[in-house]
Amino acid sequence: MKPRYMILLLTLSVFLMVGCGQKDTPEKPSGADEHIQKEIEDYTKLTDGELEVYSLDGDVKAQMELACRYDYGTAAKGRDFGQAKVYYEMAAAQGDLDALRCMGYLYLNGCLGEVDLDKAMEYFTQALELGDVDSNVAIGRTYLAGYGDPTSSTASALEYIETAFKQGRPSGAYYMAYLYEEGIGVTQDVNQAMELYTSVLEMKELSRYDAYLVDAARTRIGILYVEGKGIPQDYDKALSNFKMSAKKGYAMAQYYMGQMYENGYGVDKDYETAYDWYVKAAKQDYAPALNQLGYLYYKGNGVDADLDQAIYYHKLAAMQGYAAAQINLGYLYENGIGVDKDLSTALKYYTMAAEQNNEGAKEAVTRVSKQLDEEK
Repeated sequence: MKPRYMILLLTLSVFLMVGCGQKDTPEKPSGADEHIQKEIEDYTKLTDGELEVYSLDGDVKAQMELACRYDYGTAAKGRDFGQAKVYYEMAAAQGDLDALRCMGYLYLNGCLGEVDLDKAMEYFTQALELGDVDSNVAIGRTYLAGYGDPTSSTASALEYIETAFKQGRPSGAYYMAYLYEEGIGVTQDVNQAMELYTSVLEMKELSRYDAYLVDAARTRIGILYVEGKGIPQDYDKALSNFKMSAKKGYAMAQYYMGQMYENGYGVDKDYETAYDWYVKAAKQDYAPALNQLGYLYYKGNGVDADLDQAIYYHKLAAMQGYAAAQINLGYLYENGIGVDKDLSTALKYYTMAAEQNNEGAKEAVTRVSKQLDEEK
């Protein structure tokens, strides 16, 4: 394996932000029995403790507000997917469509452990059958992630996403743009993608579940300018788009700010600044940024070389199913870099990436398997 496999691979990003935790069931706060239900005008102004009391009284809006705080995180505390799941389940049990869809995304994004496409599809389908039109995109994304028959999954993804788009759903416009950008199920058309991404930027009064789409679309526009795919390459415009969303805390944009500085695209190459941007995204558990921090520590770019730190960050990214990190770990174990040489462990990591149809990982699986056979 040559070091080129340490280069970061762009993968389909998962944009709905959610978090992970441990506690399974909430304890009922003291005084809850004496709590008198009253009409609430703005649940966002309630404390966590107040929301917990209302949640245990069966208030769906309180359950969803508390779930989202754990899901997205707040300034006062980080994200906790396990706790988010507890309160989403409470609301889902009462038939709340947003809760059903959010539960599906926890499983689609692997926030509760490994990705579970079957479980995700179960929740999305239930929500759609109850009338949640936004679950069309969720189902489409599940097919894009590899659900179902590989020979028909792309067509199925297009069908559901296109339905959401025709229904005027913001997420439908965004994901149709992505399909046009990548030529997935449709003829690649970057100009059409740019038009649709731009339409997302102009959308007003988005729900809390769709609010991220503006920054997601702006970041994709930046990527198009970096790559010069069907449009003139323009690093200045790319940097401008990335910076706008990165300053708002959007992890993917922060990661691409790091990429711009690491590679010197439109700016002087600056590993330390790249490192700082990657750290911002990594604090949101963004796998590509975690992986790239590992690469900086491996190379000693912007930081002192530290193989223990490199392995640590690669493992954090690999645990999220990120193929590039799995390949990097396979390379380190195959060659005994920072760890004892262990071909069996290397093979496990390469296999994880190969199962995501990564060609480099497939070649590595063949090579390492042959070495193991020769050692028998």
